[in-house]
Amino acid sequence: MKDYIFEHGIIGESDIYSLIEKYYHDGCYVYAIHTDSFYCSTKPNIKSNHLLELRIFTENDELKLYRSNIGTDFSWRYIDDNDFENTLSGETDEFLKVFKNRVFDEEHYLDIDTTKSQGTHYTTTGGGEYTLPLENAEKVKIRNYLEYDKNGIVFISDFRIVGFMQKGNMSNG
Repeated sequence: MKDYIFEHGIIGESDIYSLIEKYYHDGCYVYAIHTDSFYCSTKPNIKSNHLLELRIFTENDELKLYRSNIGTDFSWRYIDDNDFENTLSGETDEFLKVFKNRVFDEEHYLDIDTTKSQGTHYTTTGGGEYTLPLENAEKVKIRNYLEYDKNGIVFISDFRIVGFMQKGNMSNG
């Protein structure tokens, strides 16, 4: 198992609500992809029978559930960056011990037509629509988890959502 993943498993559709309850708390964002919709909010309003992927996240941690087909079980993993940093203190390699050598953060601009978007309702430049749980969102921040092969060549082994950025600053999460 990857050293940044602290819990993981496989869970049936009927059991996902107990897992959500374990990791969801005030201050979390909820991002869900259903077969018929996209959902992003601060509340876990999830339709499990149509759910393909769910991420519950803050700036420091993320629970991810996912499945490839409706009717199959969910795989899940939980990352906590504070625990990951503490784990790295036991690393024997001085380079790999440094958190910033194990993650790479990116900021991606959201597709927003500012002339048509209002409040938490956003319109893309192509005319699509979506909502986010905050106004004036500009970017999404992604954290990539880095691994190194035996030759020292880096690769991204996983990623998570860290939060949304409003114009000029980082929002909670």
